Amino acid sequence: MSQENLRKESCRDELQYIGLRISYFRKMQNMTQAQLAEKVHISKNYLSHIESGSSNKAVSLPLLIEISKALDIPLSVLVDLEDFDQSRDKIRQQFDEIKIMFEEMKQLNADLDKMLAEMDKANLEP
Repeated sequence: MSQENLRKESCRDELQYIGLRISYFRKMQNMTQAQLAEKVHISKNYLSHIESGSSNKAVSLPLLIEISKALDIPLSVLVDLEDFDQSRDKIRQQFDEIKIMFEEMKQLNADLDKMLAEMDKANLEP
């Protein structure tokens, strides 16, 4: 895999998050994709791909600046990844807690199976 492809791959989650933020701020201003796309001189289809994080193209800094101006929000707010990092860490922590609970449930299930087997054995003995 080329260096550029590796770089794109490593930024995919962040670009999806930025796309969600663009969509959020656009909707907060009751603006359609077509309206925002027209303001920043891109196609509605391309904006849709940016918002969904499915764009095969890297989103350029000049385009992000134009989008932030069109949405009348600072670029720093648009690309703020602090929430993303906190969300990712929180999701990872919750996943780890669920894994622990699942293991505890498996152990409890095994203990119950053992108890039931012992009860069955006791009921069969005269």
